Amino acid sequence: MGITKRAKNIFKIACLFAAAAATAASAAEDAQNAGAKAEKSASARGGSAAGQTRGNSSAAEVSASAATPQREQIKFESFVNPDWEKWSERSYYYGMDKNKVPVPLFFDSSISTDATIMVRGNNSHKKRWGLHVFEAYANDDKSRITMILNKHVEEGLPVAELYYYASVYGQGLNAYNWFRIGSDVPYHSYMFSRDRAIFYGEVEMRNIFRLDNIGKDDLLDKMPPREQIRERAKKLYPRENFKSSRDCDHARAGVGYLEEAKVLKKRALKNAKDGSIFYDKDNHIVVIKVNGKWKQLPTVDLPPNVSYEE
Repeated sequence: MGITKRAKNIFKIACLFAAAAATAASAAEDAQNAGAKAEKSASARGGSAAGQTRGNSSAAEVSASAATPQREQIKFESFVNPDWEKWSERSYYYGMDKNKVPVPLFFDSSISTDATIMVRGNNSHKKRWGLHVFEAYANDDKSRITMILNKHVEEGLPVAELYYYASVYGQGLNAYNWFRIGSDVPYHSYMFSRDRAIFYGEVEMRNIFRLDNIGKDDLLDKMPPREQIRERAKKLYPRENFKSSRDCDHARAGVGYLEEAKVLKKRALKNAKDGSIFYDKDNHIVVIKVNGKWKQLPTVDLPPNVSYEE
């Protein structure tokens, strides 16, 4: 079996060398034919090819480019196959249209490059939900790190989103794992999830730090009826204001998530631990939780000669 396998490998290498030799011979023949045509044309005009191009660099460049075969971008292309076996697995078909998306190419090795890996913005139907530009899967082959571009617009600008998606799917509280930044050391660095962040390390602010301004209008005990949210979203985000139905749907979904944020904020206040602090905008006071009770922080006016607004 070892000899047979070695013979096959030798045969493959021989085929590669033969193909390369044939390509080189073809290129040489094309160059020779181009040179012969140039000489024949010059002879018909009573001169030589060298004489015709001497002193005329552009003519020489044209002649050289005509003799050199044009190189094109190398492409690896796949094909659409709705019956591909992997389309039955949710981690493949979720957010993909198997009737439009080509079957993925598989490289059975690490991929190494000293150049930039670029994910272009065109042909968005080939990306999951038309938005995912990067995914990396955990050993369960279901949960994944995900990077998304321009799914949402917030605070007047498009958003790039990076997170660790759990295998639960959906967008609920249990659909996102922790994403640690800074190290792989347990109980150190900085961890982020859907609605909570834990900073184990020191935090040095290089600009002002603003406490959340919380009032009664920012808190809810429970979510409003779905139909009520849906109707308000339609009024706020008419379909004609968006390029696609998908963009419109994402904007309208944000209305529901704003209401959910109020529910979570009310829950956070109820379950707050000692040291929690915020600004009560209804009563214009800073409050902090101490020994299980919310207390007002005393504040005093600035000295007459101190101002931060001039």
